[in-house]
Amino acid sequence: MKIDTEGLTSFIPEEEIFQWLEKTKNPSAERVRAVIARSLDKNRLMPEEMAILINAEDPVLVEEIFAGARELKQRVYGNRIVLFAPLYIGNECVNNCQYCGFRSTNSEVSRKTLTLPELDQEVEALVKRGHKRLILVYGEHPHYGAQFIHDTVLEVYKQKHGNGEIRRVNINAAPLDIEGYKLVKS
Repeated sequence: MKIDTEGLTSFIPEEEIFQWLEKTKNPSAERVRAVIARSLDKNRLMPEEMAILINAEDPVLVEEIFAGARELKQRVYGNRIVLFAPLYIGNECVNNCQYCGFRSTNSEVSRKTLTLPELDQEVEALVKRGHKRLILVYGEHPHYGAQFIHDTVLEVYKQKHGNGEIRRVNINAAPLDIEGYKLVKS
């Protein structure tokens, strides 16, 4: 089944990506190592630098990229596994991804979006069970825009129950534009 993309604008700059990949073909070992070093200093990589890493084919350099990634992961996260509880905010969705229970053609599911009082009850129950980290899950639907996501995140962070509270919120939602991400982050 083909998904109707009429009226949708891709946010992925495909032409720019392919240009960077073309411009950085066969990068020298020095260039690859310079990008690895920059990433280990926790600097955000530019598209050209990411293309350099993608284009590295020498098995020795590829292993150095993997080693750098492992080292950076170890520096940032250490030897820990961080768990978070999923909290389903809403399951309305306009897409029809075959693997997903939210898919629009799934007529066996009841569609539900939590109200703020319902959200408060769910957060309270999770906090009382000792949870400190959540992932808020939203279907991909116009109802779940940046403002709605922002409001629900704020509502979660407002909850204090005894000595418990949610300290970290992750989000699983449809892609947003830059302004939407800024709003959610605020």
